[in-house]
Amino acid sequence: MNINCIFKIMLLTLCIFIMTVSQPFGGTQSSLNPADSVQPSPAAGNPYQQSKTDSDNTETEQDQDLPKGRMSISVATDLVTLQVLVTDSKGNVITGLRPEHFTVYEDKVKQEITNFSPIEANVTVVLLVEYRKYGHYVIDDIFIQQIYSISEYFARNLRQGDWVGVIGYDIKPIILTDFTQDKMEFLSAMRAIAFPAMSEHNLFDALMDVFDRTEEMEGKVSILLLSTGLNSFSKHTYEEVLERCKEATATLYTISLGQYFRAILGEDRAAQYLGVDALGLSSIDLSMADNRLRFFSEYTGGNVYYPRFDSELPTIINNISALLRSQYSIGYVSSNTKKDGKFRNIKVEVNAKVMINGKEAKLKVKTRKGYKAQEF
Repeated sequence: MNINCIFKIMLLTLCIFIMTVSQPFGGTQSSLNPADSVQPSPAAGNPYQQSKTDSDNTETEQDQDLPKGRMSISVATDLVTLQVLVTDSKGNVITGLRPEHFTVYEDKVKQEITNFSPIEANVTVVLLVEYRKYGHYVIDDIFIQQIYSISEYFARNLRQGDWVGVIGYDIKPIILTDFTQDKMEFLSAMRAIAFPAMSEHNLFDALMDVFDRTEEMEGKVSILLLSTGLNSFSKHTYEEVLERCKEATATLYTISLGQYFRAILGEDRAAQYLGVDALGLSSIDLSMADNRLRFFSEYTGGNVYYPRFDSELPTIINNISALLRSQYSIGYVSSNTKKDGKFRNIKVEVNAKVMINGKEAKLKVKTRKGYKAQEF
C-alpha cells in the first residue's frame, strides 16, 4: 500500500471521528427545542394588570384570552375607524343600514368610506364608580343602594363572552376588579363600595386615568360612568378632560347619581349636603355637574342619563346594553395627508327612509367628534 493510500485512509478516519464527537449525547436532533429558540411574549393587553418581571415567562390561559392592546386612533395608521350609532328620536336603535346610507365628512371635506360592517358583538366595559363618603348615613345609603341596583341590572345584561372591569374613585382611582367574565366576581367588586373612606371626588383625574388605561385596548371599548359629576381637588382641569374626550378611543356612557336625593330635598338643600368637608355647594354647582357629564359623554359618542327614581334603571341599562352591541363600524382613509398632529372634526350623516308605526323616523347619529392626526 503506497503512502497516498495510507494518508487518505488516515484522513477519512479523522473526519469520521470529528463528526462522531460533535453529535450531542443521546442521539441526533432534527430541530431545536422551540422553548429554547423562541422567547415567550409578554402578558398581553390587559391594562389593569401590573407588568410581570422578566423572569416570569408564564401566561395563564385566561391572560391569553383577555382584551388585547392596540394603538390609538391618534397614532396608529391613516385608516380612521368610527363606531357609529343610529337611533330614532326616541332613542331606539336602527339596524339594517348599508354603506350608501352614510356620508362622512372630515373638516367639512367628504371622505370615501373604505370599510363598513354592522356590529352585534360582545362588549368590553369598564365601570368607573364614584364612591365618596358624604358623612350622613342616610345619604350614603341612598347612593350605595343606587350603585347596587345599577350593578345588579347591568349583570343581568352581561352575556357569555363579555368582559367587565371595575374602578372606583374618591381622591384617586382604585381598581376593584380586573377584567372578568364572572358575574359574581363583578358583583362582589361592586359590593366593596359599601364602605367609602374619603369625602373627595376627583372625577377629572379618574377620567384621565381610565382613558389612559383603555387607549391601547383592542376592539370596541366602552366606559360606564356612575357619578354625580362633582369634582373636588383634581390635578387635571375640566378643559383638559374635555379635550381628551374628543380624541378618546373609548365611548363614555354616564348615569348621574343622586338625582333622587335632589328631587326629594330640592336642589338648594341637596347641594348643601353634597359639598366636601362641610363646604356646601349651590344649585348652580349641581347644574354644572350635570352639564359636565353630558359634554363628556357626547364628545366620545356616548350618552348620559339622569334617573330620578330606581324604577327607571332597568330601561336605562337595557338601552345602554343595546347601544353597546348594535353599532356600525365605518372606516376611511383621510384625504388630508398632513402629519401635523392637529385635531380634525368628524361629522357623519345618514340618509335613509326608515318607517316606524307607519311614519318616517327622524334619524340621529352618534359618533366621536373627531381625532388627532398622526404627527411626525
